[in-house]
Amino acid sequence: MKKLALWSLMAAVFLTSCGGDDEGEPNKGVGPVYVVNEGNFNQTNGSITSYDPESGEVSAFVFQTANSRPLGDVVQSLFIDADEVGYVVVNNSKKIEVVNADFVSTATIDDNLANPRYLIRNNDQLFVSNWGTFDENYALDQSYVLILDAATFEKEGAVNTEDGTENLVYADGYVYASNSFGNTVSVIKTSTGKLETTLEVGYSPGEMVVDEAGAVWLICSGSYQGNDGAIYKLGTSAATKEVDLEVNPSARLSIDKEQGVLYYIAGTSVGSYETAQKVLEKAFITIDEAVGFYGLGYNEAEDVIYIADAKGFQGKGTVYRYSADGEALSTFEAGVAPNGFVFK
Repeated sequence: MKKLALWSLMAAVFLTSCGGDDEGEPNKGVGPVYVVNEGNFNQTNGSITSYDPESGEVSAFVFQTANSRPLGDVVQSLFIDADEVGYVVVNNSKKIEVVNADFVSTATIDDNLANPRYLIRNNDQLFVSNWGTFDENYALDQSYVLILDAATFEKEGAVNTEDGTENLVYADGYVYASNSFGNTVSVIKTSTGKLETTLEVGYSPGEMVVDEAGAVWLICSGSYQGNDGAIYKLGTSAATKEVDLEVNPSARLSIDKEQGVLYYIAGTSVGSYETAQKVLEKAFITIDEAVGFYGLGYNEAEDVIYIADAKGFQGKGTVYRYSADGEALSTFEAGVAPNGFVFK
């Protein structure tokens, strides 16, 4: 059932601590950075961490502090729209928390969701990827993209996709949905809310980004230990493999739109691909003391790359900040299993 409930803002001050090892000069006029921390499966320790690049201040558990209750079990993603409304997708709790700019919950959506993963907004509609329900043999019944009215959160439609529907992006009248358990991307026409086509790509497609020209880029992690990960460029009717990565990268992908540079992670290295010059650098950044990278983001306002180390999912993670030139800037502590970033 969808629950709409206003929550009063707590007077308590966010729990804060200074970011450690800060050697870089912070830029002025830069908004907060939000870290999405999944937490441990079947626990309720998923969270959002806020980081202020200007002061280096870190605020942990911002949702829990604002609402006096845990956020939930497996915090998968966060989307903030142009009106500064936030949507926190909590996968294993099978809900979406709608929050204001202070992370006070204004609504909880839990109708028509089955292992939700990502959400985007396009005009007056929300699109939510759902893996679907697993049976006793861990087979999925049906993955789909749910379409909701952005004002009322009422269901307007659902598009059946292929197994493990994951990341979503919007480009030029279409929503692209990567189907991470196979090798396809579903393309949905927003004007009709119907499936337009299904594109064949590499195995285990993950995150997508849109460049300044409106082109969609996709990373595929590849088959198990196959070292066949790749980057694809997508259109509404065709997918083109741009470069073989010759590793099994993570499903994370980020972009410096101004420079046309894609960033991806594999192990404890960050790779880069210059889309115009078609130049691949497999280990643009390597951090020897890291355990395993799990999250990645590029903050255009700072010209800074953010890298999250989940530390083997044992305790709190670490975030590394690097300049676009590959220079180490600072680190700070995140929550359990940091998987991504949202830049405000």
